[in-house]
Amino acid sequence: MVKIFVGGVSPSVTVDELKKLFEQYGQVNECDILKNFAFVHMEKEDEAHKAISELHKQEFYGANLTVEYATSKIRNATKIYVGNVSSKATTAQIKELFEKFGKVVECDIVKNYAFVHMAKEREAMDAILNLNDMPLEDQKIFVTMPPEIGSYELDNLLCVC
Repeated sequence: MVKIFVGGVSPSVTVDELKKLFEQYGQVNECDILKNFAFVHMEKEDEAHKAISELHKQEFYGANLTVEYATSKIRNATKIYVGNVSSKATTAQIKELFEKFGKVVECDIVKNYAFVHMAKEREAMDAILNLNDMPLEDQKIFVTMPPEIGSYELDNLLCVC
């Protein structure tokens, strides 16, 4: 699977519209929009390469897209999954909670869950032990190591909980 970064996404674009754009080039396994950028996961390398080469700098809903292979800036950090995140919660609030246990390298809310990357594994484990079931805004968060499933399955899993 190939992860693609899509920058310059218009605020009016929906996940389904962006997914449909990339599906012209092949199978899309996952698509998430975060503010003005997105990540698209395509199944095959050659299809992803074609999508990148043809969609980079193209106009989509009035904005020019930046389409390139996603590269992680985070190295040697421990990733933590935070589930059941209230729509009222902010990235700053989550980061503040986790910083009590160590350095937070990155923190992003995606729909009703978030990912927090901490510099040291020991600090991440302390955060997981201490923050699981912690109230945040109007509900208790679920804190654990990230499950190895896509966002569609995560959304369905969270609805069952």
